[in-house]
Amino acid sequence: MKRRRFLQCGGFAGAAAVAGCLGTGPGNEESPTDGAGEAPGVTETAFSVTKRTAGTQANTATVSFDGARVVVEGTIWGANGCKTAELTDAVYDADADELTVAVGTTDMPDAGDMCTQAVMEINYRAVVTLANGRPGTVVVTHDSGDGPTDVATATR
Repeated sequence: MKRRRFLQCGGFAGAAAVAGCLGTGPGNEESPTDGAGEAPGVTETAFSVTKRTAGTQANTATVSFDGARVVVEGTIWGANGCKTAELTDAVYDADADELTVAVGTTDMPDAGDMCTQAVMEINYRAVVTLANGRPGTVVVTHDSGDGPTDVATATR
């Protein structure tokens, strides 16, 4: 009888002890200030080519801030009609408080061997979403095959 009573009480006491560990008590809730004081970090990127036309060796970009997002709209040049643009990197340097958005050119999928020899102006839009705030500086670089070149710098 004593053993049965001990097991009944022990089971209840064990369940009560574990219940605090499994629940969402005050120690497990997220507060609105979580992440405050942490450096911004890249959480998501989106990239699209908006237009491709024959043109000149254009290298331009503009940067705007939209809440937790940095939006870059620009034009990079491609060496021939088989080239398109791609986001090659979006990296935040916490020590410099600087986001670098790198755009380069690449061959279009299924381009084949026959390409027009016209220089292409490739318009694009890149969106970089950050956690924990915005960077102090954004640098946009373009690489059309001859190495990266800074084309825009923006500060908040």
